[in-house]
Amino acid sequence: MSLKVCVLGSGSAGNSIFVRSDEVKILIDLGLSPARVEKSLKVLGETSDGINVLLTHCHGDHVAGADKFVRRHPDAHLYCDGACYRSIADKIGAAYASLTPEYGDFYIGDVTVSPFRVDHDVPCAGYGIYSGGHKITVATDLGVFSDSLLERAADSDVMVIECNHDERLLKQNPHYSYRLKERILSSHGHLSNRACGEAIARLADRGVKQFVLAHLSRENNYPELAFETVREALDERGLESKVNIEVAQQDGMSGLFEVGKEA
Repeated sequence: MSLKVCVLGSGSAGNSIFVRSDEVKILIDLGLSPARVEKSLKVLGETSDGINVLLTHCHGDHVAGADKFVRRHPDAHLYCDGACYRSIADKIGAAYASLTPEYGDFYIGDVTVSPFRVDHDVPCAGYGIYSGGHKITVATDLGVFSDSLLERAADSDVMVIECNHDERLLKQNPHYSYRLKERILSSHGHLSNRACGEAIARLADRGVKQFVLAHLSRENNYPELAFETVREALDERGLESKVNIEVAQQDGMSGLFEVGKEA
C-alpha cells in the first residue's frame, strides 16, 4: 500500500493539494480554479471522478474554486467543519457537503483522516492522512507551531508546512496596513520562514525527512529566500543533511512524493 502527495499550487493566491492512496483520491482545499485542478490531475494521470475534498477553512485562497468544482463534479464528496460549512453552504448547496466530526478521526475507503485545529484567525484545520502504515500531514495557515502540532506530525512520511513570509519584507511592505501586518505576525496569523525553519528542525529531530514548504506570500516572500532561511535553521542544528525540502509554487505543481511503494 502506498500514499502519494502533490501540491497542485500553493500561495496567497490559491491552494490545492492532491493525495492518493490505493483506493481513494483526495484534494485538500480548492483555492485554485476547477480547470487548473483538472489539468494538474491529468498530468498526474488522474481524473476528478469520485474525488473527496477536505477544506481547511473558509478563506478564499482555500475555497474560491469549491462551488464551481462541485457543480462540475457532482459525485465529489466535500468535507469540512461546521464553521467552514456555514460560510460556503449558500454557494455550494447543502447536498454537496458533509460535516466532519468536529476534529475527530473519520474514514474514507482505505484512508484514515485525522483533522486537527491549527492557530489561525478563523476556525482552521490541518490534516493527517493515514493509509497502510504511512502518513502525510498538511498544516498551513498557522500562526504558531505548537507542541500539540509537533506530536501530531512527528511520525509523518511527508510534511506539507506553511512557510509564508519573511518578517523583514512584511514589516517593510508599504502596501500592507499596520493592522494587517500585526494580524499576519500574530499567533493566529501565518508562519514565517524563520518559524517554519525552527519547526522543521524540531520535526527532523523526531525523524521526519521530507518537507514541502507551502503557502508562500507573493509580496512578502520568494522561494529562494524561504528555502535558504529554512536551510540555515537546519544547518545551525546539524540537520541539513537529514532532510529533503521542496518549495511549492503558486503557479506550478510540486513533485509527486510517494511513500510505501514496494520495490
